[in-house]
Amino acid sequence: MALKLVFDAPKGSRPKAGRLYLMKTTLGYVPVGATSTEAFFGAAVMIHPYRAIVSDPKDTTWYPLIENNELLIPPLRIRKQDFKKGGCFTPIRDKAAPVPIPFDRYFYYQMSMPWAPAEQAFVPAAETLPDNRLGTFVPKDERIIKFTIHDTNPPQGGIVDEAPEGTYFMPAGLLMDLHIEFALEDALAYYGLIDTPRPAHPDFTDNQEQDTMPTDTQQEDQPLFHLAELDGMTTLFAAVDTMPKEAVGVIEQTGHTPNGYFLDNLAKYLLRQTGVTTDGIEFDSDAGMFSLIGTTDTLEPLHTQLTDLFNNTNNLQQTLNQAKAAGTDFDD
Repeated sequence: MALKLVFDAPKGSRPKAGRLYLMKTTLGYVPVGATSTEAFFGAAVMIHPYRAIVSDPKDTTWYPLIENNELLIPPLRIRKQDFKKGGCFTPIRDKAAPVPIPFDRYFYYQMSMPWAPAEQAFVPAAETLPDNRLGTFVPKDERIIKFTIHDTNPPQGGIVDEAPEGTYFMPAGLLMDLHIEFALEDALAYYGLIDTPRPAHPDFTDNQEQDTMPTDTQQEDQPLFHLAELDGMTTLFAAVDTMPKEAVGVIEQTGHTPNGYFLDNLAKYLLRQTGVTTDGIEFDSDAGMFSLIGTTDTLEPLHTQLTDLFNNTNNLQQTLNQAKAAGTDFDD
């Protein structure tokens, strides 16, 4: 029986850093710890999958694995919506449960996505043809190693030539379920936790892209606002520190602070002006990052509006004045 994620959680929960969860699969539960809810520009949760598979949700024999961060596979970025009702995560409500320990740095290879069974890591695939997506990997001596700091958003990091011994190499972006399932099953078999042969490579169809959400989003030649789509979830996000100086000046002149909360309230005003309800949108911004999660139909027009405004300071100033006159509180 192949491992598949099971999306049938009867209750949902808002993911919380420092909490333990059980990730349900067809072979049992894989315990995980949430170490950050600000991953991937606020669209994802960073989890540590621990080296265990349990059949009883009340089983706590795996607790000692947390102190030593004994992982089954490297840390992953998981969509926040998978923690809601009908997702694959169930929170551990034991008050005596230990707290997940985040690493100081999360290493990854540039453009890494597929799982390499021989290395037990997510590594970059060579630019081979779709017929053999996972069959050939970029040699180690040709890979670029990057790292990010776990508690920052957007993630701060750099490039290194070497990584510490025993480093886990996480994927560079958000993964498709097929990647996750393959990695989990292979690792469970590798560590002898399931009595099944290690799986063959998954077969991807031509329309299944490996890098669904590229990570190189914060480049100088790219626009301020970005849209990212994954399995029906759309995220509209922007790093505040990439906001044009001209726009910052206009915002400050009107007496407001150019941060994620300001952009939240500007977005709410623009949506109201177009008669769009905010009920189906999750506002997940903080001071340094603007992040909305919703549907493409709702966020795509908003993305266009915001992009146009921040490319024309006269229009931005006029809109801010109109919003202020309408009673909008940008700094709540």
